[in-house]
Amino acid sequence: MSDFRDPFETTSWSLVPGRTVLVNIDLQNDFLHPDGCYCKNGIDISHMQRVVEPVKELVAACRPRRVPVVWTRHGTHGVEDGGPFMELRPVLREGGLRIGTWGYEILAEMQPNAEDWFVEKNRLSAFFQTNLELVLRGLGAETVLLTGVLTNQCVGATCKDALFRDFKPVVVEEATGTTLPHLHEPVIEMIRVGWGQVNTLEQTLAELTAFPAVLAQT
Repeated sequence: MSDFRDPFETTSWSLVPGRTVLVNIDLQNDFLHPDGCYCKNGIDISHMQRVVEPVKELVAACRPRRVPVVWTRHGTHGVEDGGPFMELRPVLREGGLRIGTWGYEILAEMQPNAEDWFVEKNRLSAFFQTNLELVLRGLGAETVLLTGVLTNQCVGATCKDALFRDFKPVVVEEATGTTLPHLHEPVIEMIRVGWGQVNTLEQTLAELTAFPAVLAQT
């Protein structure tokens, strides 16, 4: 048994009505659809596709309780505005995630609403040179629920940046996925001990459904 003290503690942030926002990261056709550029180029998208049903459940729990829903979309006009990152991603360099294309759009199955918020990004963090922080501040967010792809890329980067801005980021484990599944658990552990909080889907849904429902106006 080690005599050394654990340098980290896990958090126990609760979701609070009126102070919680759901941010879904890059649930786009090019990542998740069989006809998207990732799958068409021979990349295994199965671990990313696992997020679809959990995110749908989360969105369904949020809507009647007026928990705001934010969708981010990652894309560029070409290699010029993609930066050195494009050298690491041949699929994107060759035409994936181009703004204005079908592949850039949110997967239709996710059923985004016109009343939702949409953030356009072209770097890993959804905060980098976007209006996400302004949106979250305007919505009164303290706790930010994070879902999406890729766990080890945009989810991780956005989680860090949320913490750096003094939000409480909570990643829903079953609602995140990646192209390299062996990197998923290490990143989840790093989030748990340093960048935020990791919740299960069951735990998150239990907290959300305890929020008071808001009757639709007629």
